[in-house]
Amino acid sequence: MLIQPEPGIIIWTIVTFVVLLFVLKRVAWKPMLSMLDEREKSIRESLEGAERARKEAAASVEEQKRFLERARKEGMETLNRHQREAEALRQDLTSKAREEADRLLADGRRQIEQETRAAVKQIRREAVDLALSAAEKAIGASLDERNQRRLIEEHIDSLHSIEKNN
Repeated sequence: MLIQPEPGIIIWTIVTFVVLLFVLKRVAWKPMLSMLDEREKSIRESLEGAERARKEAAASVEEQKRFLERARKEGMETLNRHQREAEALRQDLTSKAREEADRLLADGRRQIEQETRAAVKQIRREAVDLALSAAEKAIGASLDERNQRRLIEEHIDSLHSIEKNN
């Protein structure tokens, strides 16, 4: 046999192993285990922090979605309100323009009517004057001017009433 067990070496090997095991347990094993525990705790805290951050980010994203939706709705409501206001203003301006045009048209018609009446009066006066002068020449001075004017105006009025009836 190549290796022969010697009881002294075996005992010293066992004693050395136990002492080394005791020393390692005291000196190295405890710090290594505490370091591993600290590392495990640090990793667990990091994972929990990451989970909290993920939840906060998801909540923030949801809040942003609600905010954007609310802003979109408010924007649409504002746009619709402004469109309604613009339409009301357009209708108001259109009706005011129509009223103004109708008023101007009525004023124009009144003015034309007044001017027509004035022109007719002027024509009547001139016709009366012409008739008087013609009658004066034809008849002479048998009627005074006031009676002549009255007769001619009555005659013109009767002609005017005949025109209206036709």
